[in-house]
Amino acid sequence: MASINMILGSRYVKPLRTPAEDLKKTFMYLSKVLDNWIFLQKQWMYLENIFTAGDIRKQLSAEASKFDFVDKNFKQIMLKAHKQPNVMKLLRTINNLNEHLMTYNETLDDIQKQLERYLETKRQAFPRFYFLSNDELLEILAKSNDLEVIQQNLRTCFDNIMRLEIKEG
Repeated sequence: MASINMILGSRYVKPLRTPAEDLKKTFMYLSKVLDNWIFLQKQWMYLENIFTAGDIRKQLSAEASKFDFVDKNFKQIMLKAHKQPNVMKLLRTINNLNEHLMTYNETLDDIQKQLERYLETKRQAFPRFYFLSNDELLEILAKSNDLEVIQQNLRTCFDNIMRLEIKEG
């Protein structure tokens, strides 16, 4: 972008002004696409781990189906990108790529907000959960049958409790 701006600022650019301006527009669009793509990928990676757990999928079934829609489409985009590593050609093969990425980002934002509301209801039901981060609480909720996972977070929830010994019978 800096080189193109320097070229456009030159007094000798007259014969190349139109192609240089077109190239600048293309690079600006590419920059927007890549920013949205990276943001989507970060959100998707975070939420993928959450929605692969069965318990949370059951509790947030509407959000799980929204995530599945984004997941399917994001994977299709990634597959196309893998098949066509030339980003300029890829932009031409996927119509409205930036608009799709922005829509998926908005959907994942909505899912994130619903997930935070869900975690808040769990914290209201058991206030000691306020001592846990969202990731720790999600891990406990996703693996509620795994006592080892719960044991790892006891120290954060309760002072002076490191481990519980649970005996059946």
